[in-house]
Amino acid sequence: MPVNRPHPAPSAPAATVSGGDSRLYLRDQDLNEGAALIRAAARKLAELAEKAGAAASISAPEMEVLQEVFDLGPMDVGDLRARLGAPKQSLARNLNQLEGRGYVTRETDPADRRRRLVTLTPTGMAFARESTERRRNALRQAFLSAGPDAVTGARRVLSDLTRTRGEP
Repeated sequence: MPVNRPHPAPSAPAATVSGGDSRLYLRDQDLNEGAALIRAAARKLAELAEKAGAAASISAPEMEVLQEVFDLGPMDVGDLRARLGAPKQSLARNLNQLEGRGYVTRETDPADRRRRLVTLTPTGMAFARESTERRRNALRQAFLSAGPDAVTGARRVLSDLTRTRGEP
């Protein structure tokens, strides 16, 4: 089975393996299991948000829109589409649904009249806040259980994954 032996980055502290060896050995099976755990954790967080959305008949893609705008604040429609990786038509349909139910508004950006900003209404804000609290509670429990070193490591791994987008 192939073993991946990355060269440690000079600025990042290398993981310590027993015996003082600073190299990190990862088998393909380890990487596959890590990817499966990341997918399962993402599904769990989505499930927690969907429980809040089920009562309001909000779809998973609509929940993603609400969570993204709640987490990052008012956002240009194009920027939102890029962050979510959503097709233009799908995002427009989701925004129309959310706007029709009073969760979001789309307004012209006063700084750049070519842009349309998606903003949560007070109803959307309250709903997203409840969903976010469910997500935070789950993360809080997992982080407390794992400890500060694991939290730092998890953040570093996830940040590196989002920056590299799967490229070597």
